[in-house]
Amino acid sequence: MHKPVLGIIGGVGPLATAYFMQLLIQKTEAHTDQENMPMIVFNDPQIPDRTSYILDNAEPDPLPELVKVAQWLQNAGADFLAIPCNTAHYFYDSISESVSIPLVNILQETADVIAKKTNKHATVGLMATRGTIASNLYQGYFAQLGMDVKIPTEAEQDLLMGLIYDCVKANRPYDENVLLNIAHNMHDKGCDTVIIGCTELSVIYQNLAQKPAWLIDALDVLAETCCMIYKLARDEDNACDM
Repeated sequence: MHKPVLGIIGGVGPLATAYFMQLLIQKTEAHTDQENMPMIVFNDPQIPDRTSYILDNAEPDPLPELVKVAQWLQNAGADFLAIPCNTAHYFYDSISESVSIPLVNILQETADVIAKKTNKHATVGLMATRGTIASNLYQGYFAQLGMDVKIPTEAEQDLLMGLIYDCVKANRPYDENVLLNIAHNMHDKGCDTVIIGCTELSVIYQNLAQKPAWLIDALDVLAETCCMIYKLARDEDNACDM
């Protein structure tokens, strides 16, 4: 029996990659070591910063290294790919075209999950890097679903960027209440759902004492999707072996 192998384009950032692997293990329906999902992880922290490039194309381009890692994972035996980084999905089409195996789209999957949980004309709050917000990718997915996207105030965005770059990426302490307070502010201002749309913020999200039902973590959605892909393929293989 062949168990599908997940290839993870990691290092963007490193701690978020480690947390993603933890989520996958926790969410996989497994009772033994052998039932867990096989993974190949290329943790490449040398990939240039995605937000820096999106905001200024004169900065180093992450795409060549992202493509290199994707192709390496495919050649190493991965059956499908995932990137635990929302901002990196700015390059989603180019990365997908560079390989012949599927690349799970965290933005599309998150939009679909929220669409199923809310009404058609819901307003979605987006907490993410400036690069993700500037790319307008999330906004595009939700517009196709008839939903509006609201972003934090400039002061709130400064606080979020501090959490992402000065705390999690820098491996320094953070106050998770900063994240929660911004989410509550956006919800109070009319956002039916608020997305944790940066995987460094997902690292903080896991430590929240309270997780409101309207607060959706995109990395959690990505892990759920990968586990479902694995389960469906495993079940299909088991049926063929009978």
